[in-house]
Amino acid sequence: MGTPKVSLSVVCPSYNRASFLEECVYPVMAVPDAEFVLVDDGSTDGTMELARTLQKRHGKDRIVVISLRGNQGAQVARNCGIEQARGDMILFCDSDDVLIASGVKELAETLIKNPHLNYAYGKVAMTDASLTPLESVEPIGSPFVDTSFEMAGYHWHTMGALYRRSCIETVGPWNPALSGSQDWEYQARVKLAGGRGLFIDTLVGYWRQHEGGRVGARKFRPDYVRSIVTACDVILSGAITKRKCDRTLQRRLAKKLIIHALESGAHGDVSLRGLCLQQAASSVSDDRNFSLMIKGLLLTPSWFDRAIWSLFVK
Repeated sequence: MGTPKVSLSVVCPSYNRASFLEECVYPVMAVPDAEFVLVDDGSTDGTMELARTLQKRHGKDRIVVISLRGNQGAQVARNCGIEQARGDMILFCDSDDVLIASGVKELAETLIKNPHLNYAYGKVAMTDASLTPLESVEPIGSPFVDTSFEMAGYHWHTMGALYRRSCIETVGPWNPALSGSQDWEYQARVKLAGGRGLFIDTLVGYWRQHEGGRVGARKFRPDYVRSIVTACDVILSGAITKRKCDRTLQRRLAKKLIIHALESGAHGDVSLRGLCLQQAASSVSDDRNFSLMIKGLLLTPSWFDRAIWSLFVK
């Protein structure tokens, strides 16, 4: 008997999420010709033991397990997963989230029927810890227009998109220099790569909100803000190289950096505040009025940052 065909790979980094893992794996097993590539990022909670049990239940051809030494970060784990994945189509998810088999199948069928597409994406619903959708929050996923401004937009969740392997190879690996906003930066590089994507109005997964640690940041994290600075620089540089940069994109990135400058100043990190503002000013160096406004912010006192930031967090 030969090795079963794999057309679709779900790459999933995991760090101490054993309590969620089985629920994450189950929907993928309902997708024909799909494999689940679990990359254990140095877990200490029994993740590997559970992974081996799931392998025995579903087969090593359906569940691939990779073990990394130490906690190297989700982006490193995803890159390792890509190397081991066998599918011609690849989707990324996190181990505390849950995919919807019917939505994944619809994305796969869309790519199969439309060979000119490089990726297809749908919607992801934010839920509580028990996977009940939050009615007050709109699902993530929407069509976008191929403009410079939208290069820095956020139009699909990490697990909302299914990519052809050739698309991923063109885009390049996930950025290991980032500890946050990895999906935003990656999405921008997908758009800048020039491939064709299509939004499908279907629910692809549930983004679970719980008390455990996540890649994103709800509290002030200097490393997260530095990642934003790095990501903005990568997006701007990529847009310039691809000749997709204009004033609307420059201002969009600068505004994002200004917000994080205010956040940093409000939390007393003067150095990081300055870094954000300097990067913002550099982003709009040809936009005299906007650049002067940013330079003016460099001279404002710390109480100004606290007062303005309080409006954002209300």
